[in-house]
Amino acid sequence: MVNQPEVNLPEKEQLKELVKKYGSPLFVVSEAKIISQYSKLKREFCALYPNTKIAYAYKANYLPAICDLINREGGLAEVICGFEYQIAKIVGVKGSDTVINGPYKPTEELEDAIECNCMINVDNFDELKRINEIGLKKNKQVNIGIRINTKIWHLLWNQFGFNIESGEAFKVAETIQDDFSNLNLTGIHIHIGTSLTDAGLYEKSVLAVISFIKKLEGELKIEIEYIDLGGGFSSKGTCPADKSLEEWSVPKTEDYAKKICGPLNKFPGDKKPLLILEPGQYMVDEAVVLISSVVAVKNIFGIRSLFLDAGINILPSALYRKHLVKPLTASQSSEEQEKEITDIYGPLCMSIDLLETGVMLPKLQAGDLLVIHNAGAYEMSRSTQFTRPRPAVVSVDKNGKIRLVKKRETIKEILALDNLKPNDPGKNTFCDEQ
Repeated sequence: MVNQPEVNLPEKEQLKELVKKYGSPLFVVSEAKIISQYSKLKREFCALYPNTKIAYAYKANYLPAICDLINREGGLAEVICGFEYQIAKIVGVKGSDTVINGPYKPTEELEDAIECNCMINVDNFDELKRINEIGLKKNKQVNIGIRINTKIWHLLWNQFGFNIESGEAFKVAETIQDDFSNLNLTGIHIHIGTSLTDAGLYEKSVLAVISFIKKLEGELKIEIEYIDLGGGFSSKGTCPADKSLEEWSVPKTEDYAKKICGPLNKFPGDKKPLLILEPGQYMVDEAVVLISSVVAVKNIFGIRSLFLDAGINILPSALYRKHLVKPLTASQSSEEQEKEITDIYGPLCMSIDLLETGVMLPKLQAGDLLVIHNAGAYEMSRSTQFTRPRPAVVSVDKNGKIRLVKKRETIKEILALDNLKPNDPGKNTFCDEQ
């Protein structure tokens, strides 16, 4: 079987034809799985805390086709200033449905975001000053959130936002109220990590935010309208490289929902703040597979070793996590073959280009195809053109219709921004005889 539950990929023969048409390697996106993940998250949280909105974290995979799909489903966009913000605008996300995060927000981009009434979570004091200056220049009151950090567990994310324990976060709130006449503090943002398998950490995070909000309301009379808890929900494909896929387990969506919504439902007063979640990996990781061709087979110190045309240039997370790998084609029926321990390498001239080790696979040969699962998050968005161009991407909608959503790169795209000194007209110095 190529499919995992709900992934909804084409059948084997159709996938083979897609590789023939668009080349190998090839990314295949299941729109049905993305919709399923979004719907499940929204359903579980809204059942416990109705005032919840889901903002897809573009950094996980900013493929415009995916961003457009989530926008059409009603999801918000969580972006970093720059081209992620531009993609959100291009696919039609409203400014009021756009959350802007990150430590670097250029002034011209802040001006546009303020004009479009985006939700801006401020990371640092210099940014506060610039936003206030923009508000003064435009004669506009600007609603903002501030990102805070606090000690929830051993991994500290204190490079982002303002710290609670030191008093920095409260001091910033005071400064906004006293010195920045064109700013209104209306939101609190926190993000405590990624691929978190302990749902209890989110409960601690919510309690810390609520405690801080109570202090703001009690001492500064500031009313907070939204709590942005960031993302970090783990998915089945986030198994670390030092663990086994068989033993790896992650919390259910309802587990995260219960830990987060329980404290929020005890929030004092009748008006409950809006809860914003920023899932990225959770939304797209299981929805994308990478099809790759075996280009060579070696025996390295007694271990059968496959070399593929896909490496860490387009599957960078292979450096730190495992991927489920299954044969798509084999010289013989894979069910009839005895499986053996196999290592899988990529095509790069780098010793670290090792995709998987100790995988049980039949004896595949050059020309056979493999399907690498859980290739949706932080693969395309962190891919490079190191040695090889980036592959095409096809998308399968919920009705099984297939379309090309990104063309395979060629040398023309790779060199599009370079300014080369041309050779003499009609002269090919590379191929000229000496």
